[in-house]
Amino acid sequence: MFAQEESASEPSKTDAAAAAIADPTHSAFHGFFSDLISPKALLATAPGAILDQLHPFPKEWGEGTRAAEKRVGSLYAQFVIGDFLERSVCAIDGENTKFTRRGAGGFFPRFAHVVVDTVTAHTSEGGRMPAYSMLANDYGSWAIATLWSPESLRTPRSIFGWGTGNVGVRAGGNLIREFWPDVKRLFKK
Repeated sequence: MFAQEESASEPSKTDAAAAAIADPTHSAFHGFFSDLISPKALLATAPGAILDQLHPFPKEWGEGTRAAEKRVGSLYAQFVIGDFLERSVCAIDGENTKFTRRGAGGFFPRFAHVVVDTVTAHTSEGGRMPAYSMLANDYGSWAIATLWSPESLRTPRSIFGWGTGNVGVRAGGNLIREFWPDVKRLFKK
């Protein structure tokens, strides 16, 4: 009899799932801290830091170890801020920004799907809406990063240009997600 009472008082897996759906902040922020030290963080930081170090960007930071540390720190901070902004907006408006692969059809319809899925998000009702969270990440993280960047980068033009570059990188990642399984199949043959 006591065993039944104990198991009845423990929440079931379906109760936990229902709580996550009822509380969008749980699902939106689930994984935030694990993202801080992850392959995602490494991919968001290392390639850009290496490129920025190879052709010193920003020039004002110079070259050498101290400059590399600034570049890595800046890009990592930008990643953390962007991830936080994206998850915050998702929690507020209920966006689902996970890319869904189409996987079938010709190149142009699939390419169009990649573009649309880059700038729009799924809603909880099954529709689509502008991906405000991704735009907050791409443009907002760069805008905030200008606070510690050299004066030459603290312009609306710079924020728009680099934010748009971030959108392009996101679209490129989605393009790879869409077509890479097909490319792998070609190599297996």
